[in-house]
Amino acid sequence: MRLDQHHLKLLGKKWARYIHMYLSLFGLVLLLFFAVTGFMLNNPDWFGIEETQTRTSSITLPPALVASGDKLALVEKLRKDAGVTGFLDSIDTSDAKSLYLSFKSPGQKFDVQVAKATGETSVSHEWHGFLGRITELHRGNDTGTAWKLVIDATALLLITSILTGVTLWLMVPRWRTYGLAAIALCATTCALIYYFTVS
Repeated sequence: MRLDQHHLKLLGKKWARYIHMYLSLFGLVLLLFFAVTGFMLNNPDWFGIEETQTRTSSITLPPALVASGDKLALVEKLRKDAGVTGFLDSIDTSDAKSLYLSFKSPGQKFDVQVAKATGETSVSHEWHGFLGRITELHRGNDTGTAWKLVIDATALLLITSILTGVTLWLMVPRWRTYGLAAIALCATTCALIYYFTVS
């Protein structure tokens, strides 16, 4: 019985080590990305990620296209002729004279106003720069389903890496006490900082 328990312990330690090592290596780039962008979000003034650049341009769309009510064709025309990118966030056709469209993607937004009678179109592009874009990727804002799955996968990877790392630490008797003390110290420190500094 002791032999079986010993083998199970060795097997558990082996698999915990493999999972911890290979998952950490596999997710290294993602973990580094979210660590760096998280630091940037916590110190926005250092990196200027809240600075906004706005550019306005004008084009004329075919009045027949605007009058047709074909939203898909209208959106594709705006992408082709006005350089609009991102997903269509909203479209407002309630105004008698103009229709309004909004496109969003991480760190940028396009607001479009189209005159229904003439097709005259004003495009306002709001851009927060490359750093603003990658920090929005960290938040998951305006990224779509696929990127949100990447965020979820990274979170699960980090949780698994932490749990296997703690398991490995606790499986070594001479390290166990120090590991538990370190975890308790970290948790206590965070709790005290929260209690005394966060209102």
